[in-house]
Amino acid sequence: ILKTLQANKLKYFDTATNYDDSEKIIGNLKIHNKKIITKIKLPKKKMNIEKWYKQQISNSLKNLKVKKLYGLMFHDTSDFINNKSKFLKLMLESKKNKFVSNIGISVYDIKEVENILKFWVPDIIQFPLNIFDQRFLNKNFLNKAKKLKIKLYARSCFLQGNLLQKKLLIGNKKSKKIFNSFKYWCNINKKSQLSACLHFVKQNKQINSIVVGFDDNDELKQITSEFKKKTFYVPLKFIINEKKIIDTR
Repeated sequence: ILKTLQANKLKYFDTATNYDDSEKIIGNLKIHNKKIITKIKLPKKKMNIEKWYKQQISNSLKNLKVKKLYGLMFHDTSDFINNKSKFLKLMLESKKNKFVSNIGISVYDIKEVENILKFWVPDIIQFPLNIFDQRFLNKNFLNKAKKLKIKLYARSCFLQGNLLQKKLLIGNKKSKKIFNSFKYWCNINKKSQLSACLHFVKQNKQINSIVVGFDDNDELKQITSEFKKKTFYVPLKFIINEKKIIDTR
């Protein structure tokens, strides 16, 4: 995996403080000039928020072996909204003190973004986008974000691997029928499901980056190879509104 990352000059990593030892693993990767986005989540117990926040930043910088984070986000916007004055002050201080380059939010639905934009313009918004889940292809959202110069990071383009399966194991009959239509479209157009998923996101020019996950080095190679190919059009007709499928929580 390290050799594949180096060969493709991949240096952007997306992680979180509560993803087990992922920060330490990424910190030990011999990649020059790593750009790392990490996410924080408030524990349920009551605490001194300022002290907790500063400890989180300190731990992440130490574990990741970097002097500065490319991005810092909240895993759960309710954490942020419930303590917005404190967290905004702390995050802007981190930026001013050059511990963080970009501050932002990771969201699951468009209402979260609308609530945040009422009082703050984040540098980055990370959100789910894939062939089934097209909620964020809302022109008002995309145009407003671009006008405000927000970086848009799409995640879940494979829907946690569900879009790469031979058959859909979750969801109702209608959703499974749409999945079969998607597979049929891939077959007649001689495109792999993985390729169609990537290019579906790539064809949206307002998206700055795609956050991808992979199981092994072969899959990483396949993703990087497909990503470099010329973008082709994937139709929007495979949209699914079944919450059980599109909300990865």
